[in-house]
Amino acid sequence: MTDQLFSDFIDAWNTGRRPELDDYLAQVADPTARRELAGQIADWIDIAPTPAYSEAVRAEIRATPAVARVLAAAGEPGGLWPELLPELRARSSLSLTALATRVRERFSLGEAEQKRTVDFLTQMESGELEPAGVSRRLLDALGELFDTSAERLADAGMFGRGLNPAVAGGAHLFRADGDAGGAMAADLSVLSEAAHAPAPPPLDEVERLFLGGPAG
Repeated sequence: MTDQLFSDFIDAWNTGRRPELDDYLAQVADPTARRELAGQIADWIDIAPTPAYSEAVRAEIRATPAVARVLAAAGEPGGLWPELLPELRARSSLSLTALATRVRERFSLGEAEQKRTVDFLTQMESGELEPAGVSRRLLDALGELFDTSAERLADAGMFGRGLNPAVAGGAHLFRADGDAGGAMAADLSVLSEAAHAPAPPPLDEVERLFLGGPAG
């Protein structure tokens, strides 16, 4: 029976009918056979071709709230963090204040840093903080608090970066060839100014966590 259900699932998938896994598993009474069928389907989905969806079905999928939010996140600086982080925090029954306290305790930060920690966490959740600047130490700590992995958090923050052209440092690639000399001169001027600018003050511990980059 499970072989037939597995075959039926594949046929439904390939023809774009969007089969529901639970519908197929519900037809198997034996727990062991049900787990085996779930494993077969999961392994097959990993290598399955893109279903032959009609344009109407594609439009329906794009209009699904969860999918629409993911697509919109591809154009946002914080990626999926505005969607994911509040959800994980709520699931962990933590307010922003309580989360900030946990973070402070993890990194032995004084009570005087509570407001700054809350502010930085708020920026993370709102997508205002650059994900590439957040340290791996902080992602590890948040992963433990949220019962997830640092890799998942990092990937969510960087989601969609490959879908957008770089804003800084890449604009001259789209200029006409005749402007190449001017573009190079402008770049050299910027580099020269940067070389003569005073070094920024060193980051403190809170700043290293939120702004110091992966190794911060």
